[in-house]
Amino acid sequence: MKRILFYILPLYLLTACNKLDIPPTNIIQDKDVFSSPSGIESYMATLYSALPIQDFNSNYQTGFNDFPCFHSYGLFTAECLQSDYVGARGIGNGSFGYWPYVNIRNVNYFIETFPKYAGSFTEDKAKAWLGEAHFIRAFFYFALVERYGGVPIVRTPQSYPEQSLDELQIPRNKEEEVYNFIGADLDTAINYMPDIAESKSGRANKYVAAALKSRAMLFAGSIAKYGTVQLDGVVGIPADKATSYFQQSFDAAKMLEGKYSLYRANPDKYQNYVNLFLDGNSPENILVKQYHYPEKTHSWDALNIPRQLQGGNGYSSVIDPTLDYVELYGSLQVYNPDGTPIRFSDRMDLFKNVEPRLRATVTLPGDVFRGAVMDMQRGLYESYSGKPNSPEAPEHDDPNDSKLHLASDPTVQYSGKNVVGFAGPGRSESTSTGFYIRKYMDPTKPNSEILLWQSYQNWIAIRYAEVLLNKAEAAYELGKPADALTAINDIRDRAGASALGNLNMDSIRNERKKELAFENFTWWDLRRWRVADKEFNNRIYRVLYPYYVFDEKKYIYRKEPDIQNARFTFQQAFYYEPIPAGEINKNPKLIQNPLY
Repeated sequence: MKRILFYILPLYLLTACNKLDIPPTNIIQDKDVFSSPSGIESYMATLYSALPIQDFNSNYQTGFNDFPCFHSYGLFTAECLQSDYVGARGIGNGSFGYWPYVNIRNVNYFIETFPKYAGSFTEDKAKAWLGEAHFIRAFFYFALVERYGGVPIVRTPQSYPEQSLDELQIPRNKEEEVYNFIGADLDTAINYMPDIAESKSGRANKYVAAALKSRAMLFAGSIAKYGTVQLDGVVGIPADKATSYFQQSFDAAKMLEGKYSLYRANPDKYQNYVNLFLDGNSPENILVKQYHYPEKTHSWDALNIPRQLQGGNGYSSVIDPTLDYVELYGSLQVYNPDGTPIRFSDRMDLFKNVEPRLRATVTLPGDVFRGAVMDMQRGLYESYSGKPNSPEAPEHDDPNDSKLHLASDPTVQYSGKNVVGFAGPGRSESTSTGFYIRKYMDPTKPNSEILLWQSYQNWIAIRYAEVLLNKAEAAYELGKPADALTAINDIRDRAGASALGNLNMDSIRNERKKELAFENFTWWDLRRWRVADKEFNNRIYRVLYPYYVFDEKKYIYRKEPDIQNARFTFQQAFYYEPIPAGEINKNPKLIQNPLY
């Protein structure tokens, strides 16, 4: 009988250890694992813990289950700037050499071995576990195909020396074949797994599999429609396959109707949107990565808290939303028609009519968070007359600069008035854009607990709003604008936005960017739409700074370019990541992606 190396882990669903280099604590035989529910559940917990979920503890340089936030995918999407990491400003390919074939082997081993012991359980229970395994394998393969295009499809566990090196060295399949393999695995999962009532939010059920299928097939349809076939199909999908994939995405999304719904627990649209990311009982949650204090934590609050609310260990935000993101909701009017700045008695007057979803996603200047007014003032003018050289001129072009006071210390004053805000720019770990991230922040956490590895709100890996957005985009691509409009307006109503009378692809994409901001979707969307090279062609992100005009006792705002003038670019090669060189060295049958 074969023996397997097996990690004995506590059954925290969809969690992963802070340190993943823990050695195996036991070597046990197949029958000990696959003949008992506890053995199978522990095996499943190990598979779930390795899922490539881009959550609080992932970044584009080092991968999953690592120190969080640095460096954010939002740096590559115009969502945010990272004030202390200038090197990230040139858009890269985001590659950290993800190649999870050890994890895939573990799934394949379960799929191959468990049926020998399935007679110990009811047929439904045995099928449910097999369905989960197919779902997990599809999850791994989707993370591969969205990065690299075609990759080797391995359906059975490989073994050496039982197999020769030539047998183990499998070439890359076509990208289309990989998506079809993912679709088939998810269809098996849908057919085998139970309904919602029989599962937990941290585990898959048939509708979780359908949700993932809506995501993956939408990606495939976009690659077919907007991409280019290269390397004889190893990357790219023939254009005539786009409709089939969009239809599969649409059909999968429709399966969730009546099973999940948008979160609407609070009639206050702003508070409702805040709460949906913190309420563990939300009907919108489809797949959740669970955190528990003290054994499974992250640092989201400590690494995004506004500077004036900094926790006891001295951390606060360095990842700040851009004006580019904020103005997806509409242009902010900070200048009069003649170019002079509009005067505001209160900084929040500029935002008094903004969509509640924006306030719940981004902490705005002058808004109240955790009982404090957010003080993002950048500087103080003794007086302000005339107008800048242009409505979006950098400050060195401003003829009023001789009367401008700046400071790095918020206690510095001019005639009894603070020069810079306690959450304002000008010092380390303070906003570089005039904004902070609000989404997922826990407003109830005591300030003494805003520390590294002290946060434990769950990460929603799949939620129903994304499924509706998948459905809307697929419907529009299929020539069903009415279905798309219904889905988009459902999301907008929950967000506190007015209904749209009609839409186009730009408005659908814009809605997706707004709804899914800071959830690590936009980077992949820009790649599958093949628009990143156009959106990031020598681009400088924009910021919005409030200033106090002393002699008027008013505030003005100025739209300015990123103070570091960092330029973002995107090369055509970056639509796919390079196959890791170490894997090519081990397997000469792998061919490298174009332009690398």
